[in-house]
Amino acid sequence: MELISTDNGLTLLKPCWEVPPHVQAFVSTRLGGVSQAPFQSLNLGNHVGDHPDYVSQNRLFIGQELPTKPIWLNQVHGTQLWTPQNPEVVADGAVTDQHHPLTMMTADCLPILICDAMGDVLGACHGGWRGLSQGIIEKTVGQMVTQKGPDQPKTYISQLKVYLGPAIGPEHFEVGDDVRIAFMQMMEIQDIQSCFQPLPASGKYLGNLFQIAKQLLLHLGVEQIYSEEICCFERADLFFSHRRDKKTGRFASFLWKNE
Repeated sequence: MELISTDNGLTLLKPCWEVPPHVQAFVSTRLGGVSQAPFQSLNLGNHVGDHPDYVSQNRLFIGQELPTKPIWLNQVHGTQLWTPQNPEVVADGAVTDQHHPLTMMTADCLPILICDAMGDVLGACHGGWRGLSQGIIEKTVGQMVTQKGPDQPKTYISQLKVYLGPAIGPEHFEVGDDVRIAFMQMMEIQDIQSCFQPLPASGKYLGNLFQIAKQLLLHLGVEQIYSEEICCFERADLFFSHRRDKKTGRFASFLWKNE
């Protein structure tokens, strides 16, 4: 895990993945910023009960690390996409071939960043179990293909580079059988078994968001998947976690390309 410190006092996570040099990304941590407990300190969510002035100041700090204003979405665990041609802010994915910094806010769900081989088209999506089971990855990748218009779509998809950011780890993501069933039509039984570990005599499972996303990406034909599988639940020193703390802030993952 590579952490970098900024001149304005933030600590950011630099993704470990191989992308063209003009493609940039980072994940915010909770360190830096002005929010007070229980949102301390760099809370970027304006929907969690934090003081609006604190959130605005925190977003200003983040903006100083970006080339232009980021795209702040209203994420609702759905499959709607933001694009420059359809700038709908109620969305859980975003795709661009321009220079907008894409943003995904999370506090347990899986932030997914995607870059094509040349760094021409970028995508990002919010990987909660609902969005994953409803096809948010497939829609995001499909929109990237549409945006690029490659002669060989399968080859294009195989060369995508994907980074899976910090999310709740499989030791802490307890779910009911309804969550497992939601993926039954999307995965082979052996893949389901690798993603859901049954808890004895409870009817519950431990779900693995990292493994779920990997299986869905592999099924699409994506070959280059990067993740350090950082558990935000366990790393209370660095990341917010809604399951751990209930009332808490949000960190965010950013992806853009320099001109």
